[in-house]
Amino acid sequence: METARRLSIRAKYPFLPESREYLAKHGLTIESFADPVYSRIVERAKARILDAANYGDNIGPWNLSDDELVELASFPLSIVMITSIGDRRLARRFALAESSLAVKLLEGEGEEVVLKIAREVFGMDVRVEKRTISGIEYDYSLGLKDYLRGALLFNKPEWKLVNRIVERGRVLVTSHELIRLMKDRIMDYVLELIDRAWGKPPKLPKPLEDAVKELRENLPKNLIEIELGSELGGPETWPPCMRAIRERLLSGENVSHFANFALASFLINIGMKPEEVLSLYANRPDFDARIARYQVEHIAGLRGSRTRYTTPSCSTMRTNGLCVKGGELCGGVRNPLTYYRRAMRRKLKLDKDKAEVGRERGEAGGEAMREARDEGGNAAAEGQSDNTR
Repeated sequence: METARRLSIRAKYPFLPESREYLAKHGLTIESFADPVYSRIVERAKARILDAANYGDNIGPWNLSDDELVELASFPLSIVMITSIGDRRLARRFALAESSLAVKLLEGEGEEVVLKIAREVFGMDVRVEKRTISGIEYDYSLGLKDYLRGALLFNKPEWKLVNRIVERGRVLVTSHELIRLMKDRIMDYVLELIDRAWGKPPKLPKPLEDAVKELRENLPKNLIEIELGSELGGPETWPPCMRAIRERLLSGENVSHFANFALASFLINIGMKPEEVLSLYANRPDFDARIARYQVEHIAGLRGSRTRYTTPSCSTMRTNGLCVKGGELCGGVRNPLTYYRRAMRRKLKLDKDKAEVGRERGEAGGEAMREARDEGGNAAAEGQSDNTR
């Protein structure tokens, strides 16, 4: 952690406005990395990606650079490299690792830095509250909406609202709890940055092409997606707007060209294959398999410009009349993909909890059977002993 202590706040947290301003002053472009003078930034970007792939949530600050520009510039360069590699699993693993590293660094920061990021970057309604209740030292109070947005993803009893101290619409939290609630915000932020760059990777200079090639060769063959897993979520994990378009299609309605595009791009970006996407459109009265396949494959980046299209933002969905109830059901997300990721995290955590409960019941059942068997064996032995007397 010594290197982390020497680095400035803007170098440690690349999502700060002053971090972007500092980087902009240096005027770095993709073409800049053709110059060997920037090779340390390229090496640090490679290390960020490999550390994310190998360690995920268990990442630590061991590879932080002591050079402010190297540490800061390697973050957006990592995103460029990930989009060039084109692996969504790696993108999610990277976002998980970056958010995990950020919260570990935040645990060592003072109140001023934590509040600055919570308020200025993520717009969280947080106030300082120094109180001790039932032996617990609370540091902050958080607006109910901001608390629920994060806490609904957690299944441990201590996060349930009925187990919290709530006063005048505000929830008391410790410093550690506030930082944990910020983790998902940071992860979503990183994923949004990747989504914006996805499908349109720039032409890379030779040193970056070589770096991407080296990464492809050295990345783990089977990336483990701790947060989202490898399974796809069903319609219950989709945002209301996408469920509504799906229901209209399944009922045989014609929907607008933009609605078709929005749903297809959403499904492609959550990992559905073009053939699976096409099956949803088969009920349309004007369905043409050849044209539909071309359009879906074009959206997936398999035809034409080879650019994979990202899902339209929530504001664009609203503009096109596709947002359901003004977004009040979606927890303040800015893109349908963010809603899906949160729903998947909830689903997988619930599944994990159910599996643990099942395992505990199985262990308890096995113990009971062993005890019954032992008691039965002892009783039989005693009966045999009585008969031999």
